Amino acid sequence: MTMTCKSLILIGQSNNLGGIIPSLFYKGSISNRFDYNIFASATFIPGKSTVQGHTYPGRNSEMYVQPSFIYKYSDALNFAVGYTYVNGNNFTEVRETEQQVWQQVILEHKAGRGLMSHRIRLVENLKNDISPVLNYQIAFEKPLEGRVLDAGEFYFSAFNESFLNLSGMSEFYSANWTFVGLGYKTLKFGKIEVGPLIQTTFVPQQSNNTLFLLQVLWLTDSRMFERK
Repeated sequence: MTMTCKSLILIGQSNNLGGIIPSLFYKGSISNRFDYNIFASATFIPGKSTVQGHTYPGRNSEMYVQPSFIYKYSDALNFAVGYTYVNGNNFTEVRETEQQVWQQVILEHKAGRGLMSHRIRLVENLKNDISPVLNYQIAFEKPLEGRVLDAGEFYFSAFNESFLNLSGMSEFYSANWTFVGLGYKTLKFGKIEVGPLIQTTFVPQQSNNTLFLLQVLWLTDSRMFERK
């Protein structure tokens, strides 16, 4: 979820592109032990850009939809399985489609006045020629007022996610995503987070592709629709 409007510029050995990525994270409850999540985002490149001599107009460059089911083993540990659908290509006009299935484990613990989480996800592309990728994400969230985040208060949010290619046929460290943002917990509609998201893909023997995005993320759950 991003609102930065920059044209593509070439710096050193990287292709750099700016855009905006509005995103939604919705959480629903199935039972005391099981939840489901739906994450969706759309990446917009608002201005004309040039990559390796090719000029592209402003466009909706990528659509991303990801439903998942979660088993809550404890307050600190949960397991999930999910599916990811991606359509588009941020650095060309040729739209590509990827479909992935994945399994993950998340461990959470307190860190000072904040909460830290560690997520390990094994992603398998449904195309047989693409090997599994291991993702490791470390995230941190901290209220800016007091020890507990209450409605009407701001909080700090950040994460770093590493993408590790397990095939040995290409770059082992294939991509990295970093986000730092400011969040606000509303009275009725969940939380809103805004901040820069940097997505870098490392391409063997080519220029790296980097997106500088302003992410605007809405996190909500099924309680928003409950009758009072």
